[in-house]
Amino acid sequence: MDTTLKYTKLQELAATIQSKLEQLSSGNLSTTELEEMTEQSRELFERLVVLRFMAYDETVNGATKQTAQVTEEIITPPVQEEVKWETTNQVSLIDAIEEVTKSEQVEEVQPLFSFDPTPKQEEAVISNMLFDLAALPATESVNEMLAKTMGSQRETLAQSLEHKPIADLKEAITLNQRFQFSRELFKGNNQDYEVAIDHLNRVSRDEAMQHLSTLRSKYAWNNEATVTHDFVVLVERRHQ
Repeated sequence: MDTTLKYTKLQELAATIQSKLEQLSSGNLSTTELEEMTEQSRELFERLVVLRFMAYDETVNGATKQTAQVTEEIITPPVQEEVKWETTNQVSLIDAIEEVTKSEQVEEVQPLFSFDPTPKQEEAVISNMLFDLAALPATESVNEMLAKTMGSQRETLAQSLEHKPIADLKEAITLNQRFQFSRELFKGNNQDYEVAIDHLNRVSRDEAMQHLSTLRSKYAWNNEATVTHDFVVLVERRHQ
């Protein structure tokens, strides 16, 4: 069985690609022919890369061999001349180091600054002033005063809104409060919540307070819970 690869000549491959490019420009090239042209273009590219590598390798190897031959002919062993070292007027490195060390030991090291343990009069005055300033009571900053002012204003506004009368419970209760009241005070029974709000919204104050007591017992409200307090306050504001 012959397993040798048969390659199309580069000229024939390029001519085939050129023919399909003309068909592609005129819009007569099918999808299958477009795939074939892609494979043929890839094959042409790969074969050109191999040829370029072979040409580069041949060029580099030939230049290397020629350079080696020329180098062998030109390079000759250099003539070594006898080097004469002058020994006159030389100073031993060890002697020089010893002289420098001795000179450093003889010289006294002068301190860069001196420390006087006795405080001067000016320094004592400054330290007393700092001590006096540290002993003064701390004063509030501008930010702290503004924070307190804004906090008191918020508390005053909240207190005023807390006691402001309500004309309609359904309009005063927010959507979040509605879900919270229904879930926590009426055991998730939204119908019971709507009936209770409608009744508390229509009756008098005394009847509303009596109905609140009934709801407390029926659903076992926690009187110390925030949600219970909010609900009761809304009903009281409705009947002020």
